[in-house]
Amino acid sequence: MKYTLEDLQEMNKKRAKHMDTAVKVFEQNTDENGDFKSAKAEADWTGLINKINDVGDTIKMTAKAVAPDHNYGFINGVFGIEALRAAIEIEDKAPVNSPLYSSFGSSGSDEDGGGACLTFEAKKFKSMFSNGGRSSLSNGGFKSFNDFLKTVHSGRYDDKLIGSGIKNSMTEGIPVEGGFAVPEEFAAWLLDNSLEAEIVRPRAQVWPMKTETRKIPAWDARNHSSGLYGGLNGVWMAEAGTATRQKGKLRMLTLNAKKLAIFTSASNELLADGLSFESQLGTAMSSTMGFDMDYAFINGNGVGKPLGMLSDPALITVLKEVGQAAGTIIYENLVKMFARVAPQCISKTVWVVNSTAIPQLLTLSISMGTAGSFVPVMSESNGVFTILSRPVVFTEKVPALGAKGDISLVDWSQYAVGLRKEVSLDKSNAPGWTEDETDYRTILRVDGQGTWDGPIIPRNGDPLSWCVTLETR
Repeated sequence: MKYTLEDLQEMNKKRAKHMDTAVKVFEQNTDENGDFKSAKAEADWTGLINKINDVGDTIKMTAKAVAPDHNYGFINGVFGIEALRAAIEIEDKAPVNSPLYSSFGSSGSDEDGGGACLTFEAKKFKSMFSNGGRSSLSNGGFKSFNDFLKTVHSGRYDDKLIGSGIKNSMTEGIPVEGGFAVPEEFAAWLLDNSLEAEIVRPRAQVWPMKTETRKIPAWDARNHSSGLYGGLNGVWMAEAGTATRQKGKLRMLTLNAKKLAIFTSASNELLADGLSFESQLGTAMSSTMGFDMDYAFINGNGVGKPLGMLSDPALITVLKEVGQAAGTIIYENLVKMFARVAPQCISKTVWVVNSTAIPQLLTLSISMGTAGSFVPVMSESNGVFTILSRPVVFTEKVPALGAKGDISLVDWSQYAVGLRKEVSLDKSNAPGWTEDETDYRTILRVDGQGTWDGPIIPRNGDPLSWCVTLETR
């Protein structure tokens, strides 16, 4: 059977669940001397231990082939209760979502909130902020998201808004901003609901942030002309020869949580007629969060918002062809863009294209063979468009046809996103008083930037990057 990263991650979660269950079985079915009270309980315990070790064996056998750089950080061969407890303690400090993965940066578990989450499942709220998905998310005592929104809307005192950890969550390191913390279960829904439709977050490194800033270590890997990683070179040694000491250079990236505020309104009349808050607000807030994060990760200038790909210091802008007409994309543009992507990034790149370029790309073809048959440059299979074998994502979030950035080739795995756990919600009827509406403000904090400090200077050839775009035509 061929496994994927997601499969391995599910195995880790399954193993963790068996471990937690085994501890409960032991504690509930043994006496003060640690002896089992029944043969059945002992058999159940033994069966769970065997499952733990069997799953561990499967993970170890397949992990090297599927994800050689992935840090699964677990102890296999657990037999007694003390070994089991020790394994749980160690693995809690090295969560399964903390891989060592990235051509130019590394991630690992630490006190800042775990390493970068790279798989789709790992980027979901529960995996990032609840011990790798092991712990349950709190609903704050509310029956549903609609129940929480109705309680906030009522303006009446409610213990659930004050207790159960539901309090102002935006105060760490900054002045009080007001609002109620959205319970974890509903914050997870807001952030996860838009994840699949987003461009950047599903493909980027996503770092959970416990504080206002997050430090990310990275290699200084720009110049390959004199060595990799800031000075590492392989040395061919003669017998009994002496090697030269090598030393790479590290640099530090800093993510600073930026505040994204989303303002929306709900009709008091519709609410009175029975339309739920969740129907009016929930989907709108979730979609807007995803859209605005994507837009900033692509276009942001880094001032009070993330530093987007189109402003990244590593961005390479390919020049238009001599005599090229305005508002066009030609085959030579695409080939030259492809040639400027760093080779280690090619397999993870996607074309990010404004929808206004669709007519250009659908009619673009090249002549092949002696008969001069025309072959489309952009092909389609099962609803997925590709150019030069790489997927195409059409979006309104990049500039329109003819402007710089209307088409880019990007490896988003080289982009780091930092995400705070807390989401807050506040309301006011002042702005919509004359329209019989209530206004709501949702605040979350996030940051993003590329992990390279400039294009690569290769040992041979032109500068290369993880993000390449086309100049204005």
